[in-house]
Amino acid sequence: MSRLLVVQPDSLQADVLREALQGRAAEDVLVAESLDDALFSIDKCVPDVILVPTLIAAALEDYLIAYLNAIPNADHVRILGLPRFERSGDPVEHHVRSRFPWRWRWGRKRVVVIPKCDPGVFAEHVLFYLASTNELRMECAASAALHRMSDRRTRPRFACNEVPWISGVSFGGERAALINVSSGGALLRTSSRPKHHSLRRSDPDALEAAFLTLELRTDAKVHAMGRVVRCVPLTTSALMHYEIAFSFDGSVGLELPAADTAVAAISRRGTTNGGSGFERSGIPLAENFRKLLQAAERS
Repeated sequence: MSRLLVVQPDSLQADVLREALQGRAAEDVLVAESLDDALFSIDKCVPDVILVPTLIAAALEDYLIAYLNAIPNADHVRILGLPRFERSGDPVEHHVRSRFPWRWRWGRKRVVVIPKCDPGVFAEHVLFYLASTNELRMECAASAALHRMSDRRTRPRFACNEVPWISGVSFGGERAALINVSSGGALLRTSSRPKHHSLRRSDPDALEAAFLTLELRTDAKVHAMGRVVRCVPLTTSALMHYEIAFSFDGSVGLELPAADTAVAAISRRGTTNGGSGFERSGIPLAENFRKLLQAAERS
C-alpha cells in the first residue's frame, strides 16, 4: 500500500481531499497540520508522495527536500504542490476589470481571487503518482545498490573505545554519542533532528554553520565544520533518536585556536598507554589531529 502525506493546516481543505480520494484507492492518507508534524511523521515512516501547500515558504520546502535527501531509502519520495480546492456551496467570485483602475484607491477594497482546483481532477493526478510508486522505488533501490559499490566511506573508522582521548562530543548545541570517527567524518547518535543549516554545505559567510565539537581529555576542543550527509531516524525506543553521519569539510578542516596543544599519540590499535601518553608538537591541533588519524589509517 502506498502512503500519502498531506501538509495542510486548513482542516476543511484537508477534508475535501479526503473525500475526493475516498473509494478510489485504498491508500494510506495522513494529514499533518504543520511541517514539524510532517517531519515527525516522516521519522516514523517515509511516505511515497508528499503534498505541500503551493504557497509554502521557500525555506521550509528547502528543509523538507534536504532532510529527505539525507534519509536512506527516501529517494523515491515525490513532492507535489497542493492547490486550493473548490467546495460545494462556495460563493462564486467575479472579478470585473475597470477602465478606471485608479478608482480602487478611493474607499473600495480590491478582492483577491485565488484560483481553485477541482478536487476530483487533482485526486486523479495524485493517484497516478501513487500507482507508480513501486516501480520508482525499485529503480531507486537499484541505483542505491550501485552507489554503495563505490561508497565514499572508504577510510578506516575508529570506534569510540579506540579513541579514549576524546571525552565527549556535541552537535547542534547538545550532547551526542560518538559511534565512530575517521579523518573524513564521524557517526553520531543524537536525540534531535538535524537543523536545516546542518544539511547544507558549509558556507563561511552564513550566519549559522554546522560543526561538530570533539572534546579532548586535555580540556581542549576541536571544532570540525561540515554537514550531515545521512540521517537515520531510530524508533526502537519510546524516545526518537537519530543516527547521523557528519562529513568534515576538507576545505575548512578541523579548527582550534590554540597551538602546541597536547594530543594523544595514537596508533592503529588506539592511544598509547591507554590514552595517558601525549605528545607535544608545534603543529596546530587542527592539522595535527588530521595527521594523526591519517597516519593511523596507513599503519
